[in-house]
Amino acid sequence: MKRDFLKLLKALDEEELREELLALYERFPVLREYYKLELGTSTKDVLEKYKKDVRKAFFTGRRRMGKRGRSNSSKIIKAFAEVSIHNKDLVLLHLYRVEVMIEAIVYYRVDAEQFHDSAVKSFAKALSLAQKQVLLEDIRPEAERLMALFHECKRCGWFTLSEVFREFYQT
Repeated sequence: MKRDFLKLLKALDEEELREELLALYERFPVLREYYKLELGTSTKDVLEKYKKDVRKAFFTGRRRMGKRGRSNSSKIIKAFAEVSIHNKDLVLLHLYRVEVMIEAIVYYRVDAEQFHDSAVKSFAKALSLAQKQVLLEDIRPEAERLMALFHECKRCGWFTLSEVFREFYQT
């Protein structure tokens, strides 16, 4: 497939390449978002859009939490990972998901162990990604804030973000 694509690129002249790129840009929203991030001066607008979508996954506007909040928010993060050009933005979106999950625990009085466990695993995933991208010290204040927030509101006493935090920060 890639070989065929490269042959196509070689066969097209510069004007045809521009037309092809414009057609792809107009047809695929993910490509528009990618170029918005690539060419823009700030990624904040696109990141905020995805943060809003993560929040909507849990806070649907109804009395109860969205049944598929965790899986929908994971899909949103996966979609952002496809267009994201800065690794720090992806880490921040993962941390934001943890924050929204903590808010959902408080707001909806979630006692389900699976939900608490998922919040802990999401926190670990965010810190793991930050470690791979050498961003742990950049996000430490946010990680500490989330750890304290989770400790204040947790409804299942045996779940904690502290152990995950210590695993990555060796304090």
